[in-house]
Amino acid sequence: MGRAKVLFGFWLVGYALGFLAWTIKNPVLVFIERLGLSPDAAGALIMGLVSSSVMVVGVLVWSFLSTNSS
Repeated sequence: MGRAKVLFGFWLVGYALGFLAWTIKNPVLVFIERLGLSPDAAGALIMGLVSSSVMVVGVLVWSFLSTNSS
């Protein structure tokens, strides 16, 4: 699998998860704020979860595709 395809895949997964996170941001922020966190901390928590999800999914897909293409 070429480098351009891998980078495009990372971008596509990140875009999709970021779009999803943006659409559900307000209800999730309200829920997290009820737990006692400030709005800034709640936003940081959401961004950290989305960012780590992008990386985990990307690495898993890349690993799966590179293992099966050999």
